[in-house]
Amino acid sequence: MEGHKMSVTIKKLFKHGGSYAVDIPIDFVKSAGSMEVILEITAKKLNIRPKTELDNLELDPLFAQFINALTIDAMKHPEKLHEAKKVWDKEWDELLKGVAADEE
Repeated sequence: MEGHKMSVTIKKLFKHGGSYAVDIPIDFVKSAGSMEVILEITAKKLNIRPKTELDNLELDPLFAQFINALTIDAMKHPEKLHEAKKVWDKEWDELLKGVAADEE
């Protein structure tokens, strides 16, 4: 969010069907690049952010199960693991072009 300022606004919730709703600022909608949003919810906090193509995989209900299976297999069969530099090729460089090293 480089170059963007955070603003804090107080909004009133209003009834919408059987739920409550809140108006989202038009500037957020215009800059979001998507008409879909991700709601990150805890008991005391709600974060709304635009949905991106990167959200699809991690939000899939089977993703955590897949990662867990990979982890278990790696622990049971460490001989299958290889150093990244031994399996890295130009395809990976192209795939990860523009991704900073500190990003997950």
